[in-house]
Amino acid sequence: MPDRAKREEELAEGTKENRGRRGGDGGVYLVVSDGSEEFQIALRYAARRAETARAHVGILHVINVDDFQHWGNVEAVMRKELREGAEKELWNTAKAVNDLNGQRPVLYMAEGNRTDVIIDTINEDDHIRMLILGGGTTGSGPGPLVQHFTGKGLAKLRVPVLVVPGHIEAQNIDGIAL
Repeated sequence: MPDRAKREEELAEGTKENRGRRGGDGGVYLVVSDGSEEFQIALRYAARRAETARAHVGILHVINVDDFQHWGNVEAVMRKELREGAEKELWNTAKAVNDLNGQRPVLYMAEGNRTDVIIDTINEDDHIRMLILGGGTTGSGPGPLVQHFTGKGLAKLRVPVLVVPGHIEAQNIDGIAL
């Protein structure tokens, strides 16, 4: 019994086995912010699911800088404008999550190729437990992220992918996520 008491004391003090954990935490459900209808659906599901799983929503915004890297001096100005826009979008989305479940989400922002950044973010943060994506809302098939991460990109992830069908209404999302 003394060994058990010592172990409990070590965990309470934050030994390496407990370092980085948040008490009673179900992890982070990651969504990728792009302002689309699909994102809104994924965000609502993640916020509601996090509420019941004692988890947090993680919102990742990826700034794609590939389009203007060859423009020289204009690049710095464009990066700054894109970053400011991304920050504003992240804060607006954080408020929406807080309105849905009363929690402050985890915010991520990075520059680069979207699929590469998503994979890197998931691999670098052990708290992320799931990638939640919204399915197509127009009936024209899945979006590029769903296509990628339910296909060849799935092998690069260490977490499951959940796709929320795009045709589900908000009240029905609440019903299945809670």
